[in-house]
Amino acid sequence: MKKLKVTKLHGTFLAMNLLPIILMGLVITIFSANRFAASMYHEVQGGLKDLCNTIQVTIDELYPGAYHVEETEDAIYFMKGGHVLNGDYELIDSVKKVTNVDITLFYQDIRVATTLENHKGERVVGTQVSPVVKRDVLDKADDMFYSSVMVEDERYFAYYAPLFAEDGSCIGMIFVAQPSANVEKLIRNSIMPMVVIAILVMILVAFVTIHYTTGLVDTIKKIETYMANIAKGHLHDALDYEVLKRDDELGEMGRNAVRMQKSLRELVEEDTLTGLNNRRCGEKKLHQTYEDYAKRGISYCVALGDIDFFKRVNDTYGHDCGDVVLTEIAKRLKYFMRGKGYAVRWGGEEFLLVFPEFHIDEAEEVMNEFIHELDAHSVSYKEETEVHITMTFGIVEAGEQFANIDSMVSGADRRLYIGKQNGRNQIVAEEQSEQDL
Repeated sequence: MKKLKVTKLHGTFLAMNLLPIILMGLVITIFSANRFAASMYHEVQGGLKDLCNTIQVTIDELYPGAYHVEETEDAIYFMKGGHVLNGDYELIDSVKKVTNVDITLFYQDIRVATTLENHKGERVVGTQVSPVVKRDVLDKADDMFYSSVMVEDERYFAYYAPLFAEDGSCIGMIFVAQPSANVEKLIRNSIMPMVVIAILVMILVAFVTIHYTTGLVDTIKKIETYMANIAKGHLHDALDYEVLKRDDELGEMGRNAVRMQKSLRELVEEDTLTGLNNRRCGEKKLHQTYEDYAKRGISYCVALGDIDFFKRVNDTYGHDCGDVVLTEIAKRLKYFMRGKGYAVRWGGEEFLLVFPEFHIDEAEEVMNEFIHELDAHSVSYKEETEVHITMTFGIVEAGEQFANIDSMVSGADRRLYIGKQNGRNQIVAEEQSEQDL
């Protein structure tokens, strides 16, 4: 009996002395856990929004032009510029592989491309979004975050953003989401150590909990800032090494973000001087344009041009002036090509222009407008110097006479050479070049 009394007294003593500390530890733990969960929900929302913006920027870079719809007797095609989005999974699958985030593109409220699959492993294309989402996002043309949205019997943290046609009307949506179970699992895995520490190390529970929570929030903030910078186009920023060396879900999220940045940097590369697509990026885009032509017969034109007497500019005014001229020409080309196609710095003073869905007479007409505008406005250098610049272009249209992309560029180069021989400051189209040859 004496041993039993000691045991009961020991238990009572522990209860009397430790209960307030345990309760305080539980209160602190619950408070910290709730704070962490709220921060996690907020950061998930911000991360999904940043990823959504990044995907839209990538789509804009890869497929210039407005969202629109083309209808045939058999099908409706949801288009971005000259590119068909229906069933195009390459970009969204690669992003999911890196980030483990599901992505869907909608025409109106119908899924036309998605990484989501049903229980049979089939993509759920052709299915509709819920009426609530249609009302909130599509009808109101506004983005929306949902902490619990059901898709194919699974709950998701989801961010929806509207897609707009050229006339400003809402034509579709983009969806990025993570399964709720994954986020909740991350929260549970992060909170459990706090609870264990609160029970086993009662005196230190508050300090450990706050310290651990602050560390997690700081890590998430670093990832959020890093993702936001990627969304703004800063593809060479570095993520803090303290995040990368973490051996948990947040560390893996950071490493996935770095891998995604690397993939985006390989897809979206700019010429450092002019800000135009560099040759590598231009070749990828040109290959995609050629594929569209080969599959769907969409016409397109390629123009190759360079600055007349550019060496004379460098010799007369110096290479700094030459850089200013290249930058100014690139700026004008970029503005000029808006809504028409895309421009590439092909090398040195050479520029490649691609006009999807253009025939050669249409491309020649707009190119003549450009060289006349260029001829009429000099380039200013150091305020006191005005440099008169002209350009010569050779332009060709896709057709049977060109077996591949290289032959098209070579054809445009031959037209360019004829233009140089005939006095420069002109556009040489296919019809004119054949007569000269």
